[in-house]
Amino acid sequence: MNDLDDIETLFRRNYAAMHRLAVMILHDADAAADVVQDVFTALLRNQGLGPVSPSYLMNSVRNRCINRLRDMETQHRIRLLISMDDGLEDNSADERLTEISMIISDCLSLRCRQVMEMRFRSGMSYHEIAEELDISEAAVYKHLRKGLDILRKKLDHNG
Repeated sequence: MNDLDDIETLFRRNYAAMHRLAVMILHDADAAADVVQDVFTALLRNQGLGPVSPSYLMNSVRNRCINRLRDMETQHRIRLLISMDDGLEDNSADERLTEISMIISDCLSLRCRQVMEMRFRSGMSYHEIAEELDISEAAVYKHLRKGLDILRKKLDHNG
């Protein structure tokens, strides 16, 4: 990869496929275009890289999309924590937490409730929960999955 002509040729041949992949992952055409642009910007900075294959370009797009999703999730969590902190005197957050607690106590089995509380209140790992309850880690995962599915359904249904 020695000159701009090679990069331009790569761009013309692979842009559409790279953009489609990024849109499939991100569900946002503008963000997808940014990711593809970032890949080609990196290629321009590293012109002595050598020959670049289409699979390298696709992997680069996939990796950058994953990084972008991870960053978006982190930003979302931070915003959520800030809004919960700001809204402590606001009753709507308290009402939502009360609703979640009621769903957990009313709709989940005892074991599922125990696993959820150990994981999310105590911050225990799957391994620690499995040892404490004398069940397999797979069972811990299944209880968490079931509990979260029930919570999602009930919260979506209730608004």
